[in-house]
Amino acid sequence: MSIWFTEELHPYYRKGIRIKKILADEQTQYQHIQIVETDFFGKAMILDGIIQLTERDNMGYHEMIVHVPMLAVGKPKRVLIVGGGDGGALHQVLRYPSVEEVVVCELDQRVVDLAREHFIASFGDPWADPRTKLLIRDAFGFLEENPGQFDVIISDTTDPIGMAERLFSDEFYNLMVRALTPNGAASTQCEQPFFDTELIKQICKSAKALTKNPAYYYANIPTYPGGGIGFMYVSNTPWENGLKTPFPPGVNNYINPEIHKAAFALPEFFRKDLYG
Repeated sequence: MSIWFTEELHPYYRKGIRIKKILADEQTQYQHIQIVETDFFGKAMILDGIIQLTERDNMGYHEMIVHVPMLAVGKPKRVLIVGGGDGGALHQVLRYPSVEEVVVCELDQRVVDLAREHFIASFGDPWADPRTKLLIRDAFGFLEENPGQFDVIISDTTDPIGMAERLFSDEFYNLMVRALTPNGAASTQCEQPFFDTELIKQICKSAKALTKNPAYYYANIPTYPGGGIGFMYVSNTPWENGLKTPFPPGVNNYINPEIHKAAFALPEFFRKDLYG
């Protein structure tokens, strides 16, 4: 017997997926975590009633949030992932031979534990790589303590609700840029153009004040609201530099040179709103 899971991130928009089985369901100190097996998308992780990833379509999110800044920098050595306890972004970062250390700053240990148990088919076990350093702590304090330390920072966060709201603030972007090396680059989960225009405009304004070459880009992920998600590229280094850099060893399932370039082409209504 299957049941329908319905997500309502916005009061005016709902979407649903059919699930076959609930594999894990627990309330932690920070959030409600569910791992479910769906009819079509494979296993899915749901946090506080919002789908974070599925086995079938996570590659669009993880490949795009990771490879755009990594390729722009060229040969990054030190990388910070804010959030990312599912291990998907970490899996992609570790494909780069130049990487010497990846620090993952995740608040909830149970996200990591459950991901290691249920998503090994998708990500392997990147936590076992000796280059990985997992910190169970708030990212703000860590960023304050580590100015100028990271070639790439990836803010792989949940939506701006509750605890995660601060991760979309001017304060966070200031700390993040301060923690980058001079030619470093960051990418952040940056919501959906149709539903979150005003928030994205504010983040773009912050990024423009802090760096020379910020830009918004987009990927198609069917299980996210509106069928996709956007990212903010934040750097003094142009994102176009990454078009000249070869992809790292391993298999891409979403990004290719054409997608990489096209991701920065925005619908006209949104481009005008964002850039004027």
